[in-house]
Order: sequence, then C-alpha cells, then structure tokens
Amino acid sequence: MEEMTPGGLGRTETSGLVFRQLEIFHAIMSTGSINAASRLLNVSQPSLSRSLQRLEDQLGLSLFHRHRKRLLPSEEAKRLFDEVDPIITQMRALTGSLSHVIEGQTSLFRFAHTQSVGRQLVPHAIRVMTAHQPELKVFLDALPRMQHVDYLLSGKGECLVSLATLDHPLLVSRCIARAPLVAAMSVDHPLAAHDLLRPEDLAGVDVIGFEHDGPHYAATAQFLDGHPPPRVVAFIRFADAGIALARQGVGVALLDGFTTAGDLPEGLVLRALQDAPSFTARLYWNGERPGSRFVQTFGDALINAVSLYPELTLVPESCDD
Repeated sequence: MEEMTPGGLGRTETSGLVFRQLEIFHAIMSTGSINAASRLLNVSQPSLSRSLQRLEDQLGLSLFHRHRKRLLPSEEAKRLFDEVDPIITQMRALTGSLSHVIEGQTSLFRFAHTQSVGRQLVPHAIRVMTAHQPELKVFLDALPRMQHVDYLLSGKGECLVSLATLDHPLLVSRCIARAPLVAAMSVDHPLAAHDLLRPEDLAGVDVIGFEHDGPHYAATAQFLDGHPPPRVVAFIRFADAGIALARQGVGVALLDGFTTAGDLPEGLVLRALQDAPSFTARLYWNGERPGSRFVQTFGDALINAVSLYPELTLVPESCDD
C-alpha cells in the first residue's frame, strides 16, 4: 500500500473508492458526528457507520477518534478533507445544474454580489426583473472579494457585481456606475458640524477601517495621502457593518456611496470628502461561459436602479478607472 503523501492520496488507496463514500466522509467532517451527518444525508446512522468503516478499511487509515459523542478527525482525515471538499462542492453545483435542465427550470438565475451593491442596487434590479418575468427564480450568493474569480471560473454562478477590480484574462466586465468615498458618523459626532471634510480633519479621530487589500482601504489611503493618520478602532470586512458601528458612535466610517445610498438609520449622517476617490461597480462574468439571457437583463436592471440614487453616477459600459 502506498503511503499518504503531502500532495494527496496514493493510487492504491483510492482505486476502489466511490463518490458516495467521499460524500459521507465530507458530511461527517462537516457536521462532526454520525448523527448529524445522517440527518444531513437522510440515511440511517448504522448505514453511515458501516460506510465509514469500509472507507477506513480501504484506506488502511483511522480517520476519526471517538471522544464521547463526537468524532475527532485525525491528521490524515484533515488532509483528505482538503482534497475532497472542492470535489463535493463542484459535484453539488453540477447536480443542481443538471436537475434544472432535466426539469426544464430554465428560469433560474444564480449570481453573486458584494455587500455594498447588495444594499440598494441589487434588490431593485431583482424587483425589476421579477416584475417582468414572474416565473424567474433568483439565487443570490454574497461573497467576499477573495472568492470572486474562483466563483466565476468554476461556474457556480453566472455573474457577479462588485466594487473590486478583477484582473483575469477569462473575465469580461460591464461598468455600471460610480460613487464617491464618503464619511458616515453619528449625528452628535464633532465632525458632523462640517459640510466638507478634509484629510487633516481626521487626524487622530477614531475611524472604522478595512482589510488592507480591498478597494475601501485603497480609497481611504488615497484620500489621506500622507496626512496625519486617524486612529483605527475597529476593522471590518463588509462596508454595511460600518453603518451600524458609525451609528453607535464607535467611530467615523469611510464608506462607498453605494453602501450609503438611499435610506439610512436615524441618527446617522453623511459628510462629503474633499477630492474624494471613487468606486466603480462592475458586472463580471466568465467570457468562456456566455451565461443565460438573464446576465444582460440583470445589467440593464442595475443601470435602471442607478437613476434612483443621486449619489450614484452612470458611466460607459467599457469604462476605465
């Protein structure tokens, strides 16, 4: 028998495996118990236990240690899970796609968005689309920026809307609109008395910051541009969290105008920034996967939504930052 290698499983170990065994292993790893996995897969616990035992016998490995009512994965199990997890994810997506084709469900539209555009633009666009096509079913995925490219290349969804700039040769984009960087704060914050904030106004002020490799961090750095820095008191990943924190007086949130468009919580005010950098919302899709007719319709509906918000500015579809 070949040994488990850092790169994966040996050939002899995997020669007799079937997908169902890997699916059962994945369910047990994901839920942490035979009982929970049996409910997830809708099979009996004894059947699941026997399948796990057969898998361990085939591999010649002990994948789990029994501790009270839980199963603790061995190091080999953790490495196997890293190999199996993307396979299971892709197979489930394929199974879903096949079932839609077989059942004739051609009106399913699955796409992703970031939280910024998901607050106003995306809901409006969905309302417009479903009003004209009542049979349309929409599946929304909210994704962090680091998952964007994989989402489109793997075919999990047809398109996505994001403020991030994605640079990949297979991806095609359509520009939707631009919005400036703005400051959100509680109505009783000292800076609320200003109509326009300059970079120096934020020196030493408590602010809510973003992760370092995202568009919000880049826009904030561009705005401050060497001026005395503010004091970052909280870090967030999604812009809409900044609204809640700023409303509670935690600090000033420097946010994109897509997030702050439309109605805001009572007690929260926005202030413009001097020479504010801007964000561009783009619709992305995989150029090798044309997608359904809904991608074009969705882009048109997003542009329709822009006209409802004076904070947003339409841009040419092939815009360049």
